[in-house]
Amino acid sequence: MNRSTTYLLCLSALAAVSSGCFLRTGYLLDALNTPGDPKAAPLPVPIQERAARLTRSHLVDAYADPAEAARWMSALGNAPQPILEQLGCLKQTAGGSNSACYEQFLHTALETPLWGVPPRPTSVDPARPAPGEVDAARFLANTLGIAASLSALRDAQGDTVPLQVLSRGIREGAESAAQYISARQWNRTLGRPSNALVLSGGGANGAFSAGAVWRLLGVLEQCRGKPAPEGCGDARIDLAAGSSTGALISTLVDLFHTPGHEQAARQLLISNYTCSVESDLYCVNSTWIWKIASDLRGLVQFDGVYGKLRAAVVPEQLTNGTELVAVSVDFDTGDVFGISDQDPANFDPNATPQQRVEGLINGVVASIVEPVLADPVPWLPSHTGRLQGSFYDGGVRSGLPLLQAVQRGAERVLVISTGGVEPSPESPPDNAVSVLMRTIDLFVAQPRVGEVQQGELAAVGRRFAEYNVCVERLVNVTDAASANAFCRRTGTGFVSREPGALQAATSMWLGSARFDQVASSWRSAWMFRPDSQLQTASGYGFNPEVMRPLFKEGVKHFQLRCQEVLRLFEIQGSLAAAECDKPVDTVVSEAEARFAPLAQCTQGKPEQRSCE
Repeated sequence: MNRSTTYLLCLSALAAVSSGCFLRTGYLLDALNTPGDPKAAPLPVPIQERAARLTRSHLVDAYADPAEAARWMSALGNAPQPILEQLGCLKQTAGGSNSACYEQFLHTALETPLWGVPPRPTSVDPARPAPGEVDAARFLANTLGIAASLSALRDAQGDTVPLQVLSRGIREGAESAAQYISARQWNRTLGRPSNALVLSGGGANGAFSAGAVWRLLGVLEQCRGKPAPEGCGDARIDLAAGSSTGALISTLVDLFHTPGHEQAARQLLISNYTCSVESDLYCVNSTWIWKIASDLRGLVQFDGVYGKLRAAVVPEQLTNGTELVAVSVDFDTGDVFGISDQDPANFDPNATPQQRVEGLINGVVASIVEPVLADPVPWLPSHTGRLQGSFYDGGVRSGLPLLQAVQRGAERVLVISTGGVEPSPESPPDNAVSVLMRTIDLFVAQPRVGEVQQGELAAVGRRFAEYNVCVERLVNVTDAASANAFCRRTGTGFVSREPGALQAATSMWLGSARFDQVASSWRSAWMFRPDSQLQTASGYGFNPEVMRPLFKEGVKHFQLRCQEVLRLFEIQGSLAAAECDKPVDTVVSEAEARFAPLAQCTQGKPEQRSCE
């Protein structure tokens, strides 16, 4: 019997014990040993679609001229032969050195320019970089890895995939990437970094992240739209990505960047994470306990969360300058989905703005429903209408979705986690139920830590490939100093670079500053909830008395690192600096003054609410 069935049965036993309905251990053993009912498994994702997803994941990025880069992508899709030739070379050299496969690909791309990419330049000016040349290096570097990914896919299928299928997949993926970067409302801006916020899950413990984000948005609210030297101009978050409660907070970050909704977004952060109780958010599927192991797929339904999102999300969010990404997992296929409010692949082209909003809300709710605890979301929005599946909390596979920011082209990323770098220590378990709950905690913690490290390495690797391609393209430039500054993106026409790296909090961190070639193209800072004696929430418990100290801890922790975040996002101006100079106690008191009276949070509300 698979792990999920075991998990269900153990929870069933836990529920039975807690309710006074005692079952003998032999009952559980018999249930575990009983073969499951035969069911037809879902068909695997077609190879062509998988090839398309791989191709798209390589090509999507941030480009200075997205319209031109989109044309290159479409041309690549219509003429994929160089990639197929590289794929053949990788097959022939499998097990040995394959460097010649990449060298030949680059030689072809640089000596006989492909897909409309401009030829090698003879001069460059790092003080006034041409967007076309900057994009050319990035685009060709991204295409360099497509064949390797397709080779791995082909090997996994026993080398039986026809080239025609891969060719169609390349075309489909390249066109999807072209449409995405054309439709997205933000792009790479030379002279200003592309900023992203990445938020973990954690249920009510998201109050820590909400407090930190509330303070960040407060700094931006004081300085945005005001000219230098006092203001910070167009400083903003270009991309907000989250799993579970991080997706809910990201939705409000997106709302903040919608003109006229700044104050409402910050107030919702406070009210949702300091004054919400269980009956505000969900109803309970009240039924017999044993149904957990038969036909009940979740203990609760998030009708209250749907209501809160429908009251908060506005159609203007779909076209503002900030992209929202909510991450979920399809249990039927195991695939991770990042639903973006600006990606044509995620919305029916004939849908009305309100229908698109409803689809986005469904994607956000899919990101928060934990397995067993809540009913799965049965569909996500898609360009074909609705993508059917069993969608659950993104934290199952992507608890801290840094890869979403990396793949979409962010240059500066602030990562906020509701947990620590390592799981919090606990006393030795007293019984099997304690072992089970600790096991679940460890399962959830590992993807969170793992993706932070994976994402950091992916970003450095992607930007290193761009640097190497840039060097190859500038071999005809006689001014070596200018070429070096151009490829390292250190000229005055690019974003500035701090001489030192922000301190990261993981034992495996490499960091872009260790690699001077890409230190200007990628930087990240990580803000983990510090170890403390504060009480934390468990499961779907939402208790204002627990959440308020966590919210204030988030405000405090951000304020202590406020100057670091300003440097990371290159937020300038005396107004922002003055906000960072405020004493920690002052900003915590400012937040607390906005809390509703504690009694108001629970007055007239049932402890639990049954679903109708």
